[in-house]
Amino acid sequence: MKNFSDLNIQTERFTGKKIEMDEVVDKVIEVLDFKIDKSKYSDKGNGKVMTISIRHEDKERIIFTGSVILQEQCIKVKEMGEFPFKATIEAMKPRGYRFI
Repeated sequence: MKNFSDLNIQTERFTGKKIEMDEVVDKVIEVLDFKIDKSKYSDKGNGKVMTISIRHEDKERIIFTGSVILQEQCIKVKEMGEFPFKATIEAMKPRGYRFI
């Protein structure tokens, strides 16, 4: 009988403490991965929520956001095969976020 560790099954969960977007706005972060799911707030944005796995100050962290712009940017970077990448999250006026 095989050990579970020999089966090489990868989990789809991200590791790290959940933090608020405000904690990393205007700071350089490393974006490790992301996933987009249906949001429980379907009337907001595009009805989807993105979970972003990042590294900030040498610690893995998780951010949840409904930002359509960040979702679109992450999808484009993934299509280019450029994960992970470094970026700064900028708060936009009157609301929203984007990578710069």
